[in-house]
Amino acid sequence: MARSAAQNLTAGGRLANTKRLVLWSVVLVQVCFIACIWLLQSNHNQLQLQSTSNKNRLELDVGRVHFVQQARQAKKSLASSHCQRSENINRYQQDFFQMKIDRMNRSADYAMPAYMDMDLAPTLWCYSEGTLNESRQGRNSVDYLLAQPQCLCASGWHGRDCGQPEIIWRALMTHSRASKRGGNEAPLKLHEASSTSLKRLYYILNLGAWEHINMELLELQLRTLIKVVDIFLIYYYVRDSKDRLKRRTLERQLDAIPIPSYLLYQCEGGQNPGNCSGAATYSYFRHQLWARCGVQMQPTDLLLYGNGGTVYAPAALKYLKYFATDVLPLRFRVKHNVYGFYWQHPQLARLDGVISSLVHLHNAQLDPQRLERQATYTLGDLNHFGGWSCELCMPPEQIVQMLTAKETGNSPHIRMPNETRSSRIDADYIQQLIGAGILLDGHTTLQRLRQQSEKYYAPPTALLYSSQFGQFLVNLYDTNTLDDVQEDED
Repeated sequence: MARSAAQNLTAGGRLANTKRLVLWSVVLVQVCFIACIWLLQSNHNQLQLQSTSNKNRLELDVGRVHFVQQARQAKKSLASSHCQRSENINRYQQDFFQMKIDRMNRSADYAMPAYMDMDLAPTLWCYSEGTLNESRQGRNSVDYLLAQPQCLCASGWHGRDCGQPEIIWRALMTHSRASKRGGNEAPLKLHEASSTSLKRLYYILNLGAWEHINMELLELQLRTLIKVVDIFLIYYYVRDSKDRLKRRTLERQLDAIPIPSYLLYQCEGGQNPGNCSGAATYSYFRHQLWARCGVQMQPTDLLLYGNGGTVYAPAALKYLKYFATDVLPLRFRVKHNVYGFYWQHPQLARLDGVISSLVHLHNAQLDPQRLERQATYTLGDLNHFGGWSCELCMPPEQIVQMLTAKETGNSPHIRMPNETRSSRIDADYIQQLIGAGILLDGHTTLQRLRQQSEKYYAPPTALLYSSQFGQFLVNLYDTNTLDDVQEDED
């Protein structure tokens, strides 16, 4: 019986072990099954993540290409508007240089001041155009015990930094005497030039009717002020509102110069060019500067308004940009030339154009033409001109076309070649007047000018590019002048 009980106990133990083995096997199978499911799910997630990454990368590449295309389109649009390809507002480093004290230039009688040895001397910036060459002997031979160092000015330049041209210096003296006598306000409020107090100069250039534009004179105007004016605002008027070819022709010529930045306005004045008023053109340019160029005019910025026949002196304009905080409306007394810079009108000079701080334009109802009429101060005198007015400086054929046009009712009295009814003005007759120095009225005699004896014979740009602007410098219809030129070349 005891043996039977032992056998039953052994059989029960085996059964229990078998049950445990089966249970552990089931658990192991479940764990393996769960592991397989987890691996499959992990692999699926990895494939999905890789697919999403590729898709995002593709979208990013597409977006990048789209961004580049937008940038190129914006660049193309900017180029078509001719805005801010470069500006002259920040040319301080090019126009001024820092004066260097020569430490070897010591006197044997006394030592340099302590502030010079300790590098405590105030920084002095000299205006490059008005200062003699840095390497010139005696430049730094200054008695430092008695005076601070100063720039060595060239002839016709004034001020501690040699930035004040003769025309400005004389204008300031004239207005100073007038203000002391009458108590009038000074036309200029000045400060020391610095790289932090900069302003823009806008030039509204009224070319008049398209038929009367002289492209060579226009190029001379632009090249003369190409390093002074920040944005040229050029407009003219046409009679045919559907004519777009003129605008494209002028744009190609302007791009060939090239000028820094400009806006072009073709005013469709119809039969009455007076419809293109100064207020309307200023409003148009102001809106276009903001809409197409992103430029906001500031009250301290300068506005120059002139016509297609006047070349303004760049030295005076650059001085106003650097040294003037407020400019009351100033008219320019310019040299009155006729046919070219070789003939001068008996009146010698004329008032033309205006420059002012933009804040004063509100007093003229935002009309530059009204601002010119209201200006009471002048810049320049009979010995130092603020520019050159070149009346009838165009080919004889273009003068004939201008005289025969219907819109020239305000032209001066014209004398016909003879008293016959069949008499008419042609290019040969105009050439005779130019060669002899006779005005179109037939009796006013012009004064002959020679480059060798005239300080302000012509704009420096015309003299620098004499081969390009020779028709303004030499009378091509005067045999005596041509003989003199031939002798000089020989």
